[in-house]
Amino acid sequence: MTYEPTALEAVRIVGGVGTGKTERLVERAADLALADGPRSVAAFCATPLAARAFAARLRERLGDAADDVLVTTPRAFALEVLDDNEARASTGRDPRLLTAVEEKFLLEDLKVSGIRPKRLREMLKFFYRSWTELADDDPDWLLPGEEAELHALLKESLGFMRAVIEPEAANLAVNHLRESEAARSAHRFAHVVVDDAHCLSRASQLLAELAASTSIAMAGDADACVRAFDSYPYAAGLDEFAERHPKARLVQLDACLRSKVTARAAENVLADPAFEGHALAASDGAEEGALAVLASDDPADEFERAAAHLADAARAGVPASHMAVAVPNDVWARNMVAALEARGLRAEALPARQPLGGDARILERCLPARVLTALNLVADPNDATAWRCWCGFGDHLLNSAAFASLRKQGLSLAEALAAVDSGAAPHAVGMQRVADARREGLELAARADGLSGRSLLDEITRLVSDGAETSAPSVVARLCLADGEADDAASMARRARERLTMPTLSDGDAVAVVPYDLAVGLSPDTLVIAGFVNGFIPCRDYFDTTVTTLDKQEKMHAADARRIYALVGKAERVLALSHFASTDLETAGALKLKIDRIRLRDGVRTCSIAPSDFLTAIVGEA
Repeated sequence: MTYEPTALEAVRIVGGVGTGKTERLVERAADLALADGPRSVAAFCATPLAARAFAARLRERLGDAADDVLVTTPRAFALEVLDDNEARASTGRDPRLLTAVEEKFLLEDLKVSGIRPKRLREMLKFFYRSWTELADDDPDWLLPGEEAELHALLKESLGFMRAVIEPEAANLAVNHLRESEAARSAHRFAHVVVDDAHCLSRASQLLAELAASTSIAMAGDADACVRAFDSYPYAAGLDEFAERHPKARLVQLDACLRSKVTARAAENVLADPAFEGHALAASDGAEEGALAVLASDDPADEFERAAAHLADAARAGVPASHMAVAVPNDVWARNMVAALEARGLRAEALPARQPLGGDARILERCLPARVLTALNLVADPNDATAWRCWCGFGDHLLNSAAFASLRKQGLSLAEALAAVDSGAAPHAVGMQRVADARREGLELAARADGLSGRSLLDEITRLVSDGAETSAPSVVARLCLADGEADDAASMARRARERLTMPTLSDGDAVAVVPYDLAVGLSPDTLVIAGFVNGFIPCRDYFDTTVTTLDKQEKMHAADARRIYALVGKAERVLALSHFASTDLETAGALKLKIDRIRLRDGVRTCSIAPSDFLTAIVGEA
């Protein structure tokens, strides 16, 4: 019999963007902390950045006592739940989230199934979504044959690496808490509040409920459902919450508390048929605010003009910490940070994707990933995931055949590699390469033992590159090092993994430069939406009927409408929409922009780029 949290005092807070949902939750958390003690309260937020913003608001009310309120994400909490001996034994995993590089090795191991790559990826998406929606509650959720066999291989491969993949984390934690009374007692708070529930997966929503023993308050807006941090956000969870808690108190917030300009912009987007007639109105006392459309000739001009707009705001008294720039990709993020800093404004970018790139099949092209993997081995010689990756680098198939053979023995990865060392492993393609890599990894760990900080990273780099490089790659140094914090191998490896899988901003006094969908939790006085052109939003494929069917186009439009609605509603007072009109053909192709026309300009093939189709919808009559 599994435990379900249905006997809680429940509150459901719903309302459009800017209606004060987060503020209500902050007030509730503060009141409960004062009444029952700060350690009795936990707040779950949609992203690490949103958690940081929530904690800052809570500190304004509670002072230092706010430090004792747990403010986190369901993902981080799930890993805490899985970090005890009972959970490790029942799941066969360590609370170690795979990074994007490590996921490539998992994918290669799954290809031994013989399923074609496109079909394999489609099936994995189905598994991942199903995990986040707890479809595996039904023992018959998988079809016999290919589907069930691939799912078994996936679970077996993750178990062999003793790791967890992101869509699985909350699922495993929910099932562990359901089954274990001891785990529930160890990870329980009297009161739980959940912000931006519409951006959380179903498993994350239920995980938050399982953490509550007395009360649960959940806030959200289904119209603003975007994929921010959890892979598969579940807007229907707000209604399911009401079904599970029929006595839940409903708090309906109807008036947007931001400027009238922001409220009108959000209301204009809501007029799109995708929202089925939903409405939003400004509160009676709201100030007018301002809406600017920053039109530039090319990307370079756009970066300069957007930075100048924020520099003007700074001169008018707006602190950098109250400004934000939403960008379509990392290219725009880097250029915006440079342009802002050239204007004397501190800026920090939140990455849209993990910064470790390269090709794991070619040793010379994946040095940062190899250095970080070696650091993991120095930190923990029993790190199964690190060994799987280390022994796969440099091979076209990442030595997947050899590891498939090792996995079939029924041993742990450490035991299987020990068998390779002793010569007892079965013969398979690539087994000798695995043996050689294993020996080199052990030697490297021994030679780097006792070092720390930059010296450790540099020595690992020298060993990994056979002396070709003597200084750690800058991306690895940024991930691993932190002023004033521990710099032993274990601390640096843990810090790097957290920065890769749970990124946030560290400078609270800088302009926040964030991807479109990761502005969740922010409420900047002045918001610039940069790169607001066709090709970025909507994406280029949306306009290509040879690639996108009409049904898919309609779904893409609805998803983009939700993204825009959620984004424009973040501006407290000033909203600026920035776009450019042209760029060279090579750049347009690389950025996958929608090209309206190509013409020669000073001997350069130049493309005309139109503002986003959503621009007119946002501006409306403003």
